[in-house]
Amino acid sequence: MRMKITSAITSEEQLLRQRLPRVISADNLLRPYNEYKSQGQVILQLAESGSFFGQVDLFKVRGKFALSDAYEDHFMLPKGKIIVVTHRRVMLLQQPSNILAQRKFSPARDPCSVSWDVLWVDLVTMELTHGKKDQPKAPPSQLTLYLRSRSTESKEQFRVIKCIPETDQALKVYSSIERAVNTYGRNLSNEMLKNQVTKPYAPSADDSRLEGYFKGRGLYLVSPTDA
Repeated sequence: MRMKITSAITSEEQLLRQRLPRVISADNLLRPYNEYKSQGQVILQLAESGSFFGQVDLFKVRGKFALSDAYEDHFMLPKGKIIVVTHRRVMLLQQPSNILAQRKFSPARDPCSVSWDVLWVDLVTMELTHGKKDQPKAPPSQLTLYLRSRSTESKEQFRVIKCIPETDQALKVYSSIERAVNTYGRNLSNEMLKNQVTKPYAPSADDSRLEGYFKGRGLYLVSPTDA
């Protein structure tokens, strides 16, 4: 009997989280739980964090941008690519190549690699364009990001996001990036952006003075235990 109880307690099904952590964006406001956005937050947190067997402890494992960026939005692109929008940048991630043909991608099990990232201060403008295989009257399937010139190499001047053809995904990505830039600002200094969000799931230390302001408007600041 004791062996059966021990087996049940330590089984993988018993140890897995019932749901992923709630998303806390850079404004530190508590919003209704959204499973899709929670998956995106985990994708951001685990990016460039290495490989694991089974689900990891999401509050202990940190990826490249986990402590510097707050999740805002993400989009699943063709060929296992993912666009993630944070309060500081937009980045293109790639799902692990060994899972693409074997099983469904799992955000909490499969850390992605970072193909590139663009800070808001380096983004000059954006343009929606049609791909070579787009139908004449189809919506644009590509979004081109034009960057601030930092070298003579042409590949450093722009980034192309290839979205799902025959859909409005490119427009949605454009709108998401535009919203983040307008909200958090490309003109803010790097130091200011770092101070806005010190780590996922928790507000900055000086947010207590804003608590009364938000409560008076039906909004609530989040403490680490609320995540």
